[in-house]
Amino acid sequence: MVQKAVVKKILNPTQAEIEVQRQSACGHDCSKCGGCGTPTERIKATAVNSVDAQVGDIVTVEGSSKQILGMAAIVYAIPLILFFVFYGICALLHVSEGFSILAGVVGFALGIWVAIRRNHRMKTSGEIVFTIIKKG
Repeated sequence: MVQKAVVKKILNPTQAEIEVQRQSACGHDCSKCGGCGTPTERIKATAVNSVDAQVGDIVTVEGSSKQILGMAAIVYAIPLILFFVFYGICALLHVSEGFSILAGVVGFALGIWVAIRRNHRMKTSGEIVFTIIKKG
C-alpha cells in the first residue's frame, strides 16, 4: 500500500515519525473531495527513512502488504469465524436455536475484542512498518 505522508519528527538517522491521512473507504483522497463530509483521521507512525527526508517533507510511504492483509483478516474474518464456530458448537449440542444465536453473537463480540487488542498491540509495539520510498 502506497500513501502520501508528512514527516513530523526525525527520531534517529534511520527512522522518522510520519503522519498519514487516512484514506476513505471509497479509495479516494479525502483532502481533494467534498463529497461525504466525513472528517478525516490522521495516523502517526514510524517509518524507515531511507531517503534522508527532513521534517516537513511530503513523502511517499509504502506499507507491508503482508501486514495489511493480516490485519484485514483479523478484523473481518475472525469475528465471522467465531460467530459460526460458537453457533455450530451449540447446534451440535442440540441447544435451542435462540441460545445458539446468542452464543454466535458472543463469539462475534469476542472476535471484535481480539481485533481491537491486536490493533492496540501493533500500535504500541511499532509492528506496523512503513518505508519512505521517495520525497515528494
